[in-house]
Amino acid sequence: MKLTRLLPLLCLFCFATPADGAALRAVVSQVLDGQTIFVRLAPNRNLTIVLAGVDAPELKQEFGDVAQKHLESLILNKGVEVEFTQIRTSSLVGKVYCNGVDVGLQIVRDGVAWYDPSTNRDLTELERRLYTEAQAAARNELRGIWHDGTPMPPWDWRRAEETRSTIYGTNVKAASKRGLTSEDLMTAGRSGTSVETGSNTNSKGPSSKSSAKPPSSPLNSPGQDLDFSSYLNNGRVSVVYFYADWCPACRGLTPVMANINNQVPDMQVLFLNIGEWNTPITQRYGITYVPYLRIYDKNGSLIAEGRAANSWLQEEFRRRK
Repeated sequence: MKLTRLLPLLCLFCFATPADGAALRAVVSQVLDGQTIFVRLAPNRNLTIVLAGVDAPELKQEFGDVAQKHLESLILNKGVEVEFTQIRTSSLVGKVYCNGVDVGLQIVRDGVAWYDPSTNRDLTELERRLYTEAQAAARNELRGIWHDGTPMPPWDWRRAEETRSTIYGTNVKAASKRGLTSEDLMTAGRSGTSVETGSNTNSKGPSSKSSAKPPSSPLNSPGQDLDFSSYLNNGRVSVVYFYADWCPACRGLTPVMANINNQVPDMQVLFLNIGEWNTPITQRYGITYVPYLRIYDKNGSLIAEGRAANSWLQEEFRRRK
């Protein structure tokens, strides 16, 4: 719907509000993704609404479909009130209320969307604080997107897709990536071995094969690219562990991975610190979720990665009990 067709419809359905913006009441006819909806203004006439101050996973991202279905469960075919201050070419940006509940705040609290400070100009100072607190609570309670680790925010994911598209000349579909909780691997080691704080910044790996295990510390400087292939095929199963110091799930899992490296003779763990999102190492390996695992057999062949790697490792340690 073009802007010239949008404005007359808004004039019919808008009414004044105490705030600076305007508002309308309508029924949600479709949920396009975790933050974008259609509302029915008239028969066969829909208006696109984008929720202000939030950013949900893209449909191709991990939890993208979950975020969409969760929003559907909240508002699909229900009457809503939309308070908006931004009018785009064919859509509105604003806050959506259903039965008096701020839907944007609700999906952040439910752990299916991020609070996005870069798009919060439609929120009051109080609302910004509430959104910030809601996200912190969802993360602390490991809700939704925060359940297994820390996913790449949608704005970083889109930038990463653009980068990979430029580098490789095609759109690269991000694989589903989910981390492994420390409880899944408690049988791997019980000595409480602490992680070394040193760092090996050799970006090319070891110069020759050695029977010695790599250290339980990052093999790269944070975010630095590293070809870890020279560490494989060393007579051990190799677990490549991508992590970040700021990831709460990683802080719980890292000591467990160190125990595996130190206590399990036929396994080795390669620690790779991603630094931040969109660093050379995340771009090279397409990492959009931490903690993230890749597992290689004793001959250096990839066995599993992502969620499949989590399941493989869990089953392996159940078998060894």
